[in-house]
Amino acid sequence: MFNIALVSSIKDSQSCYVAALKEEKCSIHSLNSDELDASIEKMDAVIITESGLEEIGLTCELIIKVRNLTNRFIWILSHESTKINRIIHLQLGADGTFDNRTESDEFCLYIMNTLERRSNKKKQEVISSNNNHLTSGVESPVISLIPNNFSVNIEGRGEVALTRLEFKVLQLLIHHQGEAISYEELYKNVWGEEKGDKKYRVANLIFHLRKKLEDDSLKPKYIRTIRSRGYMLSS
Repeated sequence: MFNIALVSSIKDSQSCYVAALKEEKCSIHSLNSDELDASIEKMDAVIITESGLEEIGLTCELIIKVRNLTNRFIWILSHESTKINRIIHLQLGADGTFDNRTESDEFCLYIMNTLERRSNKKKQEVISSNNNHLTSGVESPVISLIPNNFSVNIEGRGEVALTRLEFKVLQLLIHHQGEAISYEELYKNVWGEEKGDKKYRVANLIFHLRKKLEDDSLKPKYIRTIRSRGYMLSS
């Protein structure tokens, strides 16, 4: 039913939780950190396990890596956890932390209900999109630039004011919608031949732009990060 990546440093880690998911016909894929890049797009969720509080550093690194690769669900299975650790996990982009105080059947129900809701939502969005296309025949643009006052209208929700630099980079992304634009191209379009840390300045500008455009800047819907290349406006 669902493909779930299990990233663990412990052999046979959390076997009762894994067994419960397998009973629900989930396909569990044991992966190491290096294998995530090639397999993450096939997964519906990622579960990271840790044996104790001393592994918090490794767990944090894995959360950041997975979140940079995808917006799939991330859950932490820990042999023990504290409130501080759970908050850190959430701040880094995880969707929740479970420990040995959680029964395996409760854990399984939570995971399955969450994944099924997302799956049903996607199906409804596809049906709605198809119906809108059939009834209207013409799709209105999702993002509309308003050049005279450096603002943008997202899905008809009203104007959002942008800085001149934010407007320029969004204008370029819209012009090449669906294409990956490199850091160098974005930098040259905004700052010209001015010298500076290209990757940092572009990333910082995109960060502030996402905060204005996205409902959740950690899970961007419009401006996608293209690893080792730059950014792309979703088509």
